[in-house]
Amino acid sequence: MKTHSARAKIRGLTLLEVLVVLAIFAILAAMLLPATIHNQRGRIPCLSNLKQINIAFIMYAADNAGKFPMNFSGTNGNMTTSVGNGEVSPIIQKLSPYCGHNPAILVCPSDVDRHATTNFEELTDLNISYFINADASANNSAFSILAGDRNLEAASQPVKPGLFVLTTNVYMRWTDSLHKRRGCLGFTDGHAQLAGTNLNSIIQNQPLAINRLCVP
Repeated sequence: MKTHSARAKIRGLTLLEVLVVLAIFAILAAMLLPATIHNQRGRIPCLSNLKQINIAFIMYAADNAGKFPMNFSGTNGNMTTSVGNGEVSPIIQKLSPYCGHNPAILVCPSDVDRHATTNFEELTDLNISYFINADASANNSAFSILAGDRNLEAASQPVKPGLFVLTTNVYMRWTDSLHKRRGCLGFTDGHAQLAGTNLNSIIQNQPLAINRLCVP
């Protein structure tokens, strides 16, 4: 029969082991949590930004015969030159009344190289984190990319600012500059999603085989 002191000793040892295990878990959590929080803080607002941008495009199209700003090629609101140069800011400026006059939604929180301007009149591509697909289609809108993070990589080379012609047979992935080899995409039906290694499958599902991306 165990004495009272022996039982207390066993209970004390068991409690100590539990405390040691809890301490180890606490240390591991402290090491991993900051990186997780940082990534989530960057991704969730980024998805929210793209949803707001998507809605702005959709509202603009509803007021302009179903056309997005980059679809105009006539003398009134001609976007041909801007798209040809791969410029994003002139396109976005057309959306300003539909963006709540809030240019901060144009900058991804993880994009330390881009800073929001205070008004759309002074907007340049250096105040924007997201590319715009000049050939975004209302057909198959749940699959048609409208906008997304600019940290694209094509054939192992970062995509430079300007006009980038995206074809469905080019191997694409994300650089690690924003979301650790991931990126956020917005679609013409209004939804936004986080993409990783499935980026190429998303691109291959585009309604058009060739898409011109304006990259800031």
